[in-house]
Amino acid sequence: MKKLIGLLVGFLLLSGGAWYAYNYYYGGKDYYTEITTTGEVSQEKDAKGESYTIYHYTQTAFDKDGKETTQKMNESREKPLRIGAFLKLKVNERKGVISWDEVQQSDVPEKALEKIKAASTN
Repeated sequence: MKKLIGLLVGFLLLSGGAWYAYNYYYGGKDYYTEITTTGEVSQEKDAKGESYTIYHYTQTAFDKDGKETTQKMNESREKPLRIGAFLKLKVNERKGVISWDEVQQSDVPEKALEKIKAASTN
């Protein structure tokens, strides 16, 4: 019985440590923003010398409680993000924006949507 409890405690400690490490590197807080500009454009070349386009965005974003933050995003794309698109950003405090998804306006939390609309009228 003692061995079983020891194994269970060891498993729980390892699982908790793995979850913490994953969340530390890949987790983040959700913020919401609306694309209002095409961003700044730059051309870069890869290791083979082929050119590609990078769009740089500096966005004001809000969490579900309406707390404001400014986030920088760099996107390698053929065309800019769609003006008027609402984005849900996953922001890691060490890495910045690590992912984003386009969402419907109805999916944006009410407090965040109020702040986004107020910011866009200024």
